[in-house]
Amino acid sequence: MWGKVSFLIVTLSVLIQDPVLVTVSEEILLIFPEAPVVKSGEAVELTCVSQCPSGRPRWEKTIDLAPGKEIPSHSKTLLRIDKVLEAYEADYKCTITCAGKFSSKEVFLTVYSFPHSPKVELQSLNPVSGQTITLQCSARDLYPCHNINVLWYHNFEVFETQKAEPIWNSGLTCNVISRVNYKTSTRSRDLTFTCQLRLGLNSVGFREQNSSLELHLYNGLHNIWIEPTHTVKRVGDLLSISCSADGDPLPTITWRKVGSGTRTTQHWNITGAHGRSTLFIHELRAQDGGVYICKISSGANSTDRQSSVEVWYGPRNVSIDGGGSARDSEALALTCHGDANPEPNITWRRTDPSAQRRWNISRSRGESELRIDSLRPDDHGIYECVVENKLGEVRLTAQVDVEYGPRNVSIDGGGSARDSEALALTCCGDANPEPNITWRRTDPSALRRWNISRSRGESELRIDSLRPDDHGIYECVVENKLGEVRLTAQVDVEYEGDDAFSHGF
Repeated sequence: MWGKVSFLIVTLSVLIQDPVLVTVSEEILLIFPEAPVVKSGEAVELTCVSQCPSGRPRWEKTIDLAPGKEIPSHSKTLLRIDKVLEAYEADYKCTITCAGKFSSKEVFLTVYSFPHSPKVELQSLNPVSGQTITLQCSARDLYPCHNINVLWYHNFEVFETQKAEPIWNSGLTCNVISRVNYKTSTRSRDLTFTCQLRLGLNSVGFREQNSSLELHLYNGLHNIWIEPTHTVKRVGDLLSISCSADGDPLPTITWRKVGSGTRTTQHWNITGAHGRSTLFIHELRAQDGGVYICKISSGANSTDRQSSVEVWYGPRNVSIDGGGSARDSEALALTCHGDANPEPNITWRRTDPSAQRRWNISRSRGESELRIDSLRPDDHGIYECVVENKLGEVRLTAQVDVEYGPRNVSIDGGGSARDSEALALTCCGDANPEPNITWRRTDPSALRRWNISRSRGESELRIDSLRPDDHGIYECVVENKLGEVRLTAQVDVEYEGDDAFSHGF
Protein backbone atom coordinates (compact mmCIF):
# COMPACT_ATOMS: atom_id res chain seq x y z
CA MET A 1 0.00 0.00 0.00
CA TRP A 2 2.76 2.42 0.90
CA GLY A 3 4.56 1.57 -2.34
CA LYS A 4 1.59 2.64 -4.45
CA VAL A 5 1.30 5.94 -2.61
CA SER A 6 4.99 6.62 -3.12
CA PHE A 7 4.70 6.07 -6.91
CA LEU A 8 1.79 8.55 -7.15
CA ILE A 9 3.75 11.19 -5.25
CA VAL A 10 6.79 10.85 -7.54
CA THR A 11 4.67 11.01 -10.68
CA LEU A 12 2.82 14.09 -9.49
CA SER A 13 6.08 15.90 -8.71
CA VAL A 14 7.39 15.23 -12.26
CA LEU A 15 4.21 16.59 -13.78
CA ILE A 16 4.51 19.74 -11.69
CA GLN A 17 8.14 20.28 -12.76
CA ASP A 18 7.47 20.00 -16.57
CA PRO A 19 4.37 21.96 -17.59
CA VAL A 20 4.62 20.71 -21.20
CA LEU A 21 3.63 17.34 -20.05
CA VAL A 22 0.74 18.89 -18.25
CA THR A 23 -0.63 21.09 -21.11
CA VAL A 24 -0.06 18.90 -24.12
CA SER A 25 -2.57 20.90 -26.24
CA GLU A 26 -0.71 24.22 -25.76
CA GLU A 27 1.73 25.39 -28.51
CA ILE A 28 5.37 24.92 -27.56
CA LEU A 29 6.59 27.77 -29.88
CA LEU A 30 5.15 31.23 -30.46
CA ILE A 31 6.40 33.65 -33.20
CA PHE A 32 5.92 37.38 -33.23
CA PRO A 33 4.82 39.07 -35.41
CA GLU A 34 2.59 36.33 -36.76
CA ALA A 35 2.43 37.71 -40.36
CA PRO A 36 5.37 40.08 -40.85
CA VAL A 37 5.19 42.50 -43.80
CA VAL A 38 8.33 44.55 -44.31
CA LYS A 39 9.24 47.24 -46.83
CA SER A 40 12.40 46.59 -48.79
CA GLY A 41 15.34 48.33 -47.17
CA GLU A 42 13.85 48.45 -43.69
CA ALA A 43 14.71 46.33 -40.61
CA VAL A 44 12.69 43.52 -39.10
CA GLU A 45 12.84 41.43 -35.89
CA LEU A 46 11.34 37.94 -35.70
CA THR A 47 10.93 36.64 -32.13
CA CYS A 48 10.46 32.95 -31.33
CA VAL A 49 9.31 32.21 -27.74
CA SER A 50 9.50 28.77 -26.13
CA GLN A 51 6.72 27.44 -23.89
CA CYS A 52 9.02 24.62 -22.78
CA PRO A 53 11.33 25.63 -19.91
CA SER A 54 13.73 22.82 -20.67
CA GLY A 55 14.25 23.65 -24.36
CA ARG A 56 15.96 26.49 -26.13
CA PRO A 57 14.50 27.66 -29.49
CA ARG A 58 16.71 28.23 -32.55
CA TRP A 59 16.15 29.77 -35.99
CA GLU A 60 16.93 27.59 -38.97
CA LYS A 61 18.26 29.10 -42.18
CA THR A 62 15.85 28.19 -44.98
CA ILE A 63 17.19 30.31 -47.88
CA ASP A 64 20.53 30.36 -49.64
CA LEU A 65 21.34 33.77 -48.27
CA ALA A 66 21.25 33.66 -44.50
CA PRO A 67 20.33 37.23 -43.62
CA GLY A 68 20.30 38.73 -40.20
CA LYS A 69 21.74 37.90 -36.81
CA GLU A 70 20.27 35.51 -34.26
CA ILE A 71 20.27 36.65 -30.61
CA PRO A 72 19.35 33.66 -28.39
CA SER A 73 18.33 33.64 -24.71
CA HIS A 74 16.99 30.96 -22.34
CA SER A 75 13.34 30.94 -23.46
CA LYS A 76 13.38 32.86 -26.72
CA THR A 77 15.50 33.77 -29.69
CA LEU A 78 15.50 36.91 -31.81
CA LEU A 79 16.31 37.04 -35.57
CA ARG A 80 17.20 40.61 -36.59
CA ILE A 81 17.61 41.68 -40.26
CA ASP A 82 18.88 45.25 -40.51
CA LYS A 83 18.12 45.69 -44.22
CA VAL A 84 15.47 43.51 -45.86
CA LEU A 85 15.82 42.72 -49.57
CA GLU A 86 13.25 41.31 -51.99
CA ALA A 87 15.27 38.09 -52.11
CA TYR A 88 14.71 37.59 -48.36
CA GLU A 89 11.00 36.91 -48.87
CA ALA A 90 10.62 33.28 -47.66
CA ASP A 91 9.50 30.95 -44.83
CA TYR A 92 11.56 31.21 -41.64
CA LYS A 93 11.54 28.21 -39.25
CA CYS A 94 12.02 28.17 -35.51
CA THR A 95 12.85 24.77 -33.91
CA ILE A 96 13.09 23.33 -30.39
CA THR A 97 13.68 19.99 -28.65
CA CYS A 98 11.52 19.64 -25.57
CA ALA A 99 11.57 16.51 -23.36
CA GLY A 100 13.25 14.65 -26.17
CA LYS A 101 10.64 15.68 -28.71
CA PHE A 102 11.46 17.85 -31.75
CA SER A 103 9.05 20.68 -32.65
CA SER A 104 9.10 23.52 -35.20
CA LYS A 105 7.05 26.45 -36.41
CA GLU A 106 7.29 28.59 -39.55
CA VAL A 107 6.46 32.19 -40.37
CA PHE A 108 6.39 33.71 -43.88
CA LEU A 109 8.19 37.03 -44.25
CA THR A 110 6.41 39.18 -46.86
CA VAL A 111 8.58 41.81 -48.53
CA TYR A 112 7.33 44.66 -50.70
CA SER A 113 8.93 47.59 -52.53
CA PHE A 114 7.01 50.80 -53.09
CA PRO A 115 9.71 53.49 -52.80
CA HIS A 116 8.06 56.27 -54.80
CA SER A 117 4.60 57.74 -55.11
CA PRO A 118 3.08 57.26 -58.58
CA LYS A 119 3.77 60.04 -61.05
CA VAL A 120 0.79 61.55 -62.88
CA GLU A 121 1.44 63.39 -66.15
CA LEU A 122 -0.62 64.97 -68.92
CA GLN A 123 0.30 63.58 -72.35
CA SER A 124 -1.83 66.05 -74.38
CA LEU A 125 -0.28 69.39 -75.29
CA ASN A 126 -2.17 72.61 -74.57
CA PRO A 127 -5.47 70.96 -73.54
CA VAL A 128 -8.64 72.92 -74.14
CA SER A 129 -12.24 72.37 -73.15
CA GLY A 130 -14.05 69.76 -75.21
CA GLN A 131 -10.93 67.80 -76.12
CA THR A 132 -10.11 64.22 -75.24
CA ILE A 133 -6.99 64.32 -73.10
CA THR A 134 -4.53 61.52 -72.33
CA LEU A 135 -3.19 60.97 -68.81
CA GLN A 136 -0.31 58.76 -67.71
CA CYS A 137 0.44 57.26 -64.31
CA SER A 138 3.78 55.56 -63.71
CA ALA A 139 5.67 54.00 -60.81
CA ARG A 140 9.01 52.23 -60.59
CA ASP A 141 10.95 49.73 -58.50
CA LEU A 142 7.83 47.86 -57.33
CA TYR A 143 7.66 44.41 -55.67
CA PRO A 144 5.82 42.05 -55.84
CA CYS A 145 4.68 42.50 -59.44
CA HIS A 146 2.06 39.79 -59.85
CA ASN A 147 -0.95 41.79 -58.62
CA ILE A 148 -0.77 45.54 -59.32
CA ASN A 149 -3.92 47.58 -59.94
CA VAL A 150 -4.35 51.23 -60.97
CA LEU A 151 -7.48 53.18 -60.10
CA TRP A 152 -8.22 56.53 -61.77
CA TYR A 153 -10.39 59.16 -60.09
CA HIS A 154 -11.88 62.35 -61.46
CA ASN A 155 -12.88 64.67 -58.64
CA PHE A 156 -12.74 61.65 -56.28
CA GLU A 157 -15.03 59.48 -58.38
CA VAL A 158 -13.58 56.36 -60.00
CA PHE A 159 -13.80 56.49 -63.79
CA GLU A 160 -11.42 53.70 -64.77
CA THR A 161 -9.71 50.71 -63.16
CA GLN A 162 -6.85 48.87 -64.81
CA LYS A 163 -4.78 45.80 -64.23
CA ALA A 164 -1.27 47.15 -64.80
CA GLU A 165 1.14 45.10 -66.88
CA PRO A 166 4.60 45.16 -65.27
CA ILE A 167 7.79 46.09 -67.10
CA TRP A 168 10.54 44.05 -65.50
CA ASN A 169 13.83 45.49 -64.41
CA SER A 170 17.05 43.49 -64.34
CA GLY A 171 16.31 42.33 -60.80
CA LEU A 172 13.10 41.32 -59.02
CA THR A 173 11.45 44.74 -59.14
CA CYS A 174 9.34 46.16 -61.97
CA ASN A 175 7.90 49.39 -63.36
CA VAL A 176 4.31 50.02 -64.43
CA ILE A 177 2.69 52.57 -66.75
CA SER A 178 -1.03 53.22 -67.10
CA ARG A 179 -2.56 55.53 -69.74
CA VAL A 180 -6.19 56.62 -69.96
CA ASN A 181 -8.20 58.93 -72.21
CA TYR A 182 -10.74 61.32 -70.76
CA LYS A 183 -13.26 63.32 -72.81
CA THR A 184 -13.69 66.78 -71.31
CA SER A 185 -16.80 68.85 -71.89
CA THR A 186 -16.88 72.26 -73.52
CA ARG A 187 -17.73 73.71 -70.09
CA SER A 188 -14.81 72.05 -68.29
CA ARG A 189 -12.31 74.47 -66.75
CA ASP A 190 -10.52 73.17 -63.62
CA LEU A 191 -10.16 69.40 -63.24
CA THR A 192 -8.42 67.17 -60.71
CA PHE A 193 -7.29 63.64 -61.60
CA THR A 194 -5.95 61.15 -59.06
CA CYS A 195 -4.05 57.94 -59.71
CA GLN A 196 -4.15 55.32 -56.96
CA LEU A 197 -1.69 52.45 -57.34
CA ARG A 198 -2.41 49.29 -55.34
CA LEU A 199 0.27 46.73 -54.66
CA GLY A 200 -1.33 43.35 -53.90
CA LEU A 201 0.33 41.41 -51.08
CA ASN A 202 -1.66 38.16 -51.17
CA SER A 203 -3.52 37.58 -47.92
CA VAL A 204 -2.07 40.56 -46.08
CA GLY A 205 -4.08 43.08 -48.10
CA PHE A 206 -2.80 46.06 -50.11
CA ARG A 207 -0.19 48.75 -49.96
CA GLU A 208 -1.35 51.80 -51.92
CA GLN A 209 -0.20 55.31 -52.76
CA ASN A 210 -1.98 58.20 -54.49
CA SER A 211 -0.89 61.13 -56.62
CA SER A 212 -3.05 63.88 -58.11
CA LEU A 213 -2.83 66.30 -61.01
CA GLU A 214 -4.74 69.56 -61.37
CA LEU A 215 -5.58 70.80 -64.87
CA HIS A 216 -6.72 74.24 -65.93
CA LEU A 217 -8.26 73.95 -69.39
CA TYR A 218 -8.20 76.74 -71.91
CA ASN A 219 -11.54 77.55 -73.48
CA GLY A 220 -10.39 78.36 -77.01
CA LEU A 221 -10.05 76.69 -80.39
CA HIS A 222 -9.80 72.91 -80.36
CA ASN A 223 -10.54 69.84 -82.47
CA ILE A 224 -8.96 71.66 -85.41
CA TRP A 225 -8.45 69.73 -88.63
CA ILE A 226 -8.19 70.05 -92.39
CA GLU A 227 -8.68 67.24 -94.90
CA PRO A 228 -6.90 66.38 -97.04
CA THR A 229 -3.55 67.77 -95.96
CA HIS A 230 -2.12 66.71 -99.34
CA THR A 231 -3.81 65.51 -102.51
CA VAL A 232 -2.95 64.78 -106.14
CA LYS A 233 -5.54 65.53 -108.83
CA ARG A 234 -5.67 65.80 -112.63
CA VAL A 235 -6.76 68.73 -114.73
CA GLY A 236 -10.55 68.70 -114.92
CA ASP A 237 -11.04 66.77 -111.65
CA LEU A 238 -13.15 67.96 -108.71
CA LEU A 239 -11.29 69.31 -105.68
CA SER A 240 -12.83 69.34 -102.20
CA ILE A 241 -11.01 70.57 -99.05
CA SER A 242 -12.77 70.69 -95.68
CA CYS A 243 -11.70 72.58 -92.56
CA SER A 244 -13.32 72.46 -89.11
CA ALA A 245 -12.82 73.55 -85.50
CA ASP A 246 -14.68 73.82 -82.19
CA GLY A 247 -14.57 76.84 -79.96
CA ASP A 248 -16.52 79.40 -77.98
CA PRO A 249 -17.57 81.62 -79.66
CA LEU A 250 -18.27 79.52 -82.74
CA PRO A 251 -15.30 79.81 -85.10
CA THR A 252 -15.40 81.57 -88.46
CA ILE A 253 -13.37 80.16 -91.37
CA THR A 254 -11.87 81.90 -94.40
CA TRP A 255 -9.79 80.58 -97.31
CA ARG A 256 -6.86 81.81 -99.37
CA LYS A 257 -4.23 80.37 -101.67
CA VAL A 258 -0.54 81.06 -101.17
CA GLY A 259 0.57 83.56 -103.75
CA SER A 260 -2.91 84.85 -104.60
CA GLY A 261 -3.30 87.34 -101.75
CA THR A 262 -6.50 87.43 -99.76
CA ARG A 263 -8.88 87.50 -102.72
CA THR A 264 -11.11 84.52 -103.47
CA THR A 265 -10.73 83.11 -106.95
CA GLN A 266 -13.95 83.34 -108.93
CA HIS A 267 -14.21 79.64 -109.75
CA TRP A 268 -14.07 78.64 -106.06
CA ASN A 269 -17.31 77.50 -104.43
CA ILE A 270 -17.24 77.71 -100.60
CA THR A 271 -19.88 76.32 -98.23
CA GLY A 272 -19.87 76.37 -94.44
CA ALA A 273 -21.83 76.28 -91.20
CA HIS A 274 -21.32 75.49 -87.48
CA GLY A 275 -17.54 75.79 -87.45
CA ARG A 276 -16.98 73.84 -90.69
CA SER A 277 -16.19 75.04 -94.21
CA THR A 278 -15.56 73.26 -97.52
CA LEU A 279 -13.85 74.68 -100.60
CA PHE A 280 -14.87 73.19 -103.98
CA ILE A 281 -13.26 73.60 -107.40
CA HIS A 282 -15.37 71.68 -109.89
CA GLU A 283 -12.89 71.59 -112.78
CA LEU A 284 -9.26 71.95 -111.79
CA ARG A 285 -6.85 73.88 -113.94
CA ALA A 286 -3.09 73.50 -113.97
CA GLN A 287 -2.66 76.81 -112.15
CA ASP A 288 -4.89 75.61 -109.29
CA GLY A 289 -2.00 73.62 -107.85
CA GLY A 290 -0.44 75.05 -104.69
CA VAL A 291 -1.01 75.51 -100.96
CA TYR A 292 -4.47 76.42 -99.65
CA ILE A 293 -4.78 78.11 -96.24
CA CYS A 294 -7.77 77.70 -93.95
CA LYS A 295 -7.84 80.52 -91.38
CA ILE A 296 -9.92 79.78 -88.25
CA SER A 297 -10.92 82.57 -85.86
CA SER A 298 -12.80 82.50 -82.55
CA GLY A 299 -12.91 85.72 -80.59
CA ALA A 300 -9.32 86.87 -80.07
CA ASN A 301 -7.96 83.46 -81.03
CA SER A 302 -6.99 82.39 -84.54
CA THR A 303 -4.94 79.70 -86.23
CA ASP A 304 -4.16 78.41 -89.73
CA ARG A 305 -4.22 74.99 -91.34
CA GLN A 306 -2.93 74.24 -94.83
CA SER A 307 -3.57 71.74 -97.61
CA SER A 308 -1.15 71.06 -100.45
CA VAL A 309 -2.76 70.38 -103.84
CA GLU A 310 -0.80 68.95 -106.76
CA VAL A 311 -2.48 69.14 -110.18
CA TRP A 312 -1.25 66.77 -112.87
CA TYR A 313 -1.43 67.72 -116.55
CA GLY A 314 0.07 66.60 -119.83
CA PRO A 315 2.72 68.53 -121.81
CA ARG A 316 1.89 72.14 -122.65
CA ASN A 317 3.77 75.24 -123.85
CA VAL A 318 6.04 72.97 -125.88
CA SER A 319 8.55 74.62 -128.22
CA ILE A 320 11.72 73.83 -130.11
CA ASP A 321 14.46 76.35 -130.82
CA GLY A 322 17.37 76.14 -133.24
CA GLY A 323 17.54 74.38 -136.57
CA GLY A 324 17.63 76.05 -139.98
CA SER A 325 20.85 76.33 -141.94
CA ALA A 326 24.39 75.87 -140.66
CA ARG A 327 27.67 75.32 -142.41
CA ASP A 328 29.76 72.19 -142.45
CA SER A 329 32.01 71.90 -139.32
CA GLU A 330 30.01 74.50 -137.40
CA ALA A 331 28.30 73.67 -134.07
CA LEU A 332 24.57 73.03 -133.86
CA ALA A 333 22.32 73.44 -130.78
CA LEU A 334 18.64 72.47 -130.67
CA THR A 335 16.65 73.23 -127.50
CA CYS A 336 13.28 71.68 -126.61
CA HIS A 337 11.06 73.09 -123.85
CA GLY A 338 7.90 71.71 -122.27
CA ASP A 339 5.81 72.17 -119.12
CA ALA A 340 4.03 69.18 -117.57
CA ASN A 341 3.23 67.64 -114.18
CA PRO A 342 4.62 65.10 -113.41
CA GLU A 343 7.79 66.54 -114.91
CA PRO A 344 8.06 65.50 -118.56
CA ASN A 345 10.65 63.25 -120.13
CA ILE A 346 12.20 64.86 -123.22
CA THR A 347 13.84 62.69 -125.90
CA TRP A 348 15.29 63.27 -129.40
CA ARG A 349 14.85 61.15 -132.53
CA ARG A 350 15.98 61.03 -136.16
CA THR A 351 15.43 58.56 -138.97
CA ASP A 352 19.19 57.91 -139.23
CA PRO A 353 20.23 56.36 -135.88
CA SER A 354 23.93 56.28 -136.78
CA ALA A 355 24.17 60.06 -136.63
CA GLN A 356 23.07 60.02 -132.99
CA ARG A 357 26.43 58.75 -131.81
CA ARG A 358 27.87 62.27 -132.01
CA TRP A 359 24.97 63.89 -130.16
CA ASN A 360 25.61 65.55 -126.80
CA ILE A 361 22.33 65.78 -124.87
CA SER A 362 21.88 67.72 -121.63
CA ARG A 363 18.71 67.95 -119.56
CA SER A 364 17.27 70.20 -116.88
CA ARG A 365 13.76 70.62 -115.53
CA GLY A 366 11.41 70.92 -118.51
CA GLU A 367 14.23 71.43 -121.03
CA SER A 368 16.63 69.40 -123.13
CA GLU A 369 19.44 70.51 -125.46
CA LEU A 370 20.87 68.49 -128.37
CA ARG A 371 24.32 69.65 -129.43
CA ILE A 372 26.58 68.59 -132.30
CA ASP A 373 30.01 70.18 -131.99
CA SER A 374 31.04 69.78 -135.64
CA LEU A 375 28.39 69.31 -138.29
CA ARG A 376 28.85 67.00 -141.23
CA PRO A 377 26.75 66.90 -144.41
CA ASP A 378 24.97 63.74 -143.27
CA ASP A 379 23.69 65.62 -140.19
CA HIS A 380 21.12 67.38 -142.33
CA GLY A 381 17.54 66.24 -141.89
CA ILE A 382 14.51 66.48 -139.59
CA TYR A 383 15.07 66.31 -135.83
CA GLU A 384 12.13 65.31 -133.62
CA CYS A 385 11.69 66.35 -129.97
CA VAL A 386 9.25 64.22 -127.90
CA VAL A 387 7.89 65.74 -124.65
CA GLU A 388 5.88 63.19 -122.66
CA ASN A 389 4.59 62.10 -119.27
CA LYS A 390 1.93 59.60 -118.17
CA LEU A 391 -0.85 62.01 -119.24
CA GLY A 392 0.24 62.51 -122.87
CA GLU A 393 2.94 63.53 -125.30
CA VAL A 394 3.73 66.31 -127.80
CA ARG A 395 6.09 65.96 -130.77
CA LEU A 396 7.83 68.87 -132.51
CA THR A 397 10.33 68.84 -135.37
CA ALA A 398 13.13 71.08 -136.54
CA GLN A 399 14.75 71.04 -140.02
CA VAL A 400 18.52 71.20 -140.09
CA ASP A 401 20.23 72.08 -143.40
CA VAL A 402 23.98 71.59 -143.47
CA GLU A 403 25.56 73.84 -146.09
CA TYR A 404 28.70 72.63 -147.78
CA GLY A 405 30.72 73.35 -150.90
CA PRO A 406 30.92 71.12 -153.96
CA ARG A 407 32.05 67.58 -153.40
CA ASN A 408 31.99 64.30 -155.30
CA VAL A 409 32.47 66.30 -158.54
CA SER A 410 33.06 64.31 -161.76
CA ILE A 411 32.98 64.81 -165.51
CA ASP A 412 32.15 62.07 -167.99
CA GLY A 413 32.54 61.99 -171.77
CA GLY A 414 35.26 63.52 -173.91
CA GLY A 415 38.03 61.67 -175.65
CA SER A 416 37.95 61.09 -179.45
CA ALA A 417 34.94 61.39 -181.76
CA ARG A 418 34.54 61.62 -185.54
CA ASP A 419 33.46 64.54 -187.50
CA SER A 420 29.64 64.89 -187.66
CA GLU A 421 29.15 62.55 -184.70
CA ALA A 422 27.30 63.67 -181.56
CA LEU A 423 29.15 64.57 -178.39
CA ALA A 424 27.80 64.42 -174.78
CA LEU A 425 29.74 65.66 -171.73
CA THR A 426 28.19 65.19 -168.30
CA CYS A 427 29.29 67.05 -165.16
CA CYS A 428 28.00 66.00 -161.68
CA GLY A 429 28.54 67.54 -158.26
CA ASP A 430 26.98 67.50 -154.77
CA ALA A 431 26.66 70.71 -152.73
CA ASN A 432 24.29 72.56 -150.43
CA PRO A 433 22.99 75.04 -151.46
CA GLU A 434 22.49 73.28 -154.78
CA PRO A 435 25.46 74.02 -157.01
CA ASN A 436 25.42 75.98 -160.25
CA ILE A 437 27.14 74.06 -163.05
CA THR A 438 28.54 75.93 -166.05
CA TRP A 439 30.66 75.05 -169.09
CA ARG A 440 33.55 76.98 -170.63
CA ARG A 441 35.93 76.84 -173.57
CA THR A 442 38.63 79.15 -174.83
CA ASP A 443 36.80 79.66 -178.13
CA PRO A 444 33.46 81.23 -177.21
CA SER A 445 32.16 81.02 -180.79
CA ALA A 446 31.73 77.30 -180.41
CA LEU A 447 29.22 77.83 -177.67
CA ARG A 448 26.54 78.64 -180.18
CA ARG A 449 25.95 75.02 -181.05
CA TRP A 450 25.99 73.69 -177.48
CA ASN A 451 22.82 72.21 -176.07
CA ILE A 452 23.02 72.35 -172.29
CA SER A 453 20.52 70.64 -170.00
CA ARG A 454 20.49 70.76 -166.21
CA SER A 455 19.00 68.75 -163.37
CA ARG A 456 19.78 68.68 -159.67
CA GLY A 457 23.55 68.38 -159.27
CA GLU A 458 24.12 67.52 -162.92
CA SER A 459 24.60 69.26 -166.28
CA GLU A 460 24.98 67.84 -169.77
CA LEU A 461 26.68 69.56 -172.70
CA ARG A 462 25.62 68.12 -176.06
CA ILE A 463 26.83 68.84 -179.62
CA ASP A 464 24.68 67.04 -182.11
CA SER A 465 27.19 67.19 -185.04
CA LEU A 466 30.83 67.71 -184.32
CA ARG A 467 33.04 69.81 -186.51
CA PRO A 468 36.80 69.93 -186.53
CA ASP A 469 36.80 73.24 -184.69
CA ASP A 470 34.96 71.59 -181.73
CA HIS A 471 38.18 69.98 -180.64
CA GLY A 472 39.76 71.35 -177.47
CA ILE A 473 39.51 71.39 -173.67
CA TYR A 474 36.05 71.72 -172.13
CA GLU A 475 35.82 73.00 -168.53
CA CYS A 476 33.01 72.18 -166.08
CA VAL A 477 32.61 74.62 -163.14
CA VAL A 478 30.59 73.37 -160.12
CA GLU A 479 30.08 76.18 -157.60
CA ASN A 480 27.95 77.61 -154.79
CA LYS A 481 28.55 80.32 -152.23
CA LEU A 482 30.84 78.04 -150.23
CA GLY A 483 33.25 77.24 -153.06
CA GLU A 484 33.81 75.87 -156.52
CA VAL A 485 35.42 72.91 -158.27
CA ARG A 486 36.66 72.93 -161.87
CA LEU A 487 37.14 69.83 -164.00
CA THR A 488 38.18 69.53 -167.68
CA ALA A 489 37.66 67.06 -170.49
CA GLN A 490 39.69 66.78 -173.72
CA VAL A 491 37.72 66.37 -176.96
CA ASP A 492 39.50 65.22 -180.17
CA VAL A 493 37.52 65.52 -183.40
CA GLU A 494 38.70 63.09 -186.04
CA TYR A 495 38.06 64.06 -189.69
CA GLU A 496 39.20 62.78 -193.15
CA GLY A 497 42.14 64.54 -194.81
CA ASP A 498 43.87 64.07 -198.20
CA ASP A 499 45.79 61.01 -197.00
CA ALA A 500 44.22 59.72 -193.80
CA PHE A 501 42.14 60.56 -190.70
CA SER A 502 43.82 63.05 -188.48
CA HIS A 503 42.86 65.50 -185.75
CA GLY A 504 43.72 69.00 -184.95
CA PHE A 505 44.27 71.00 -181.79
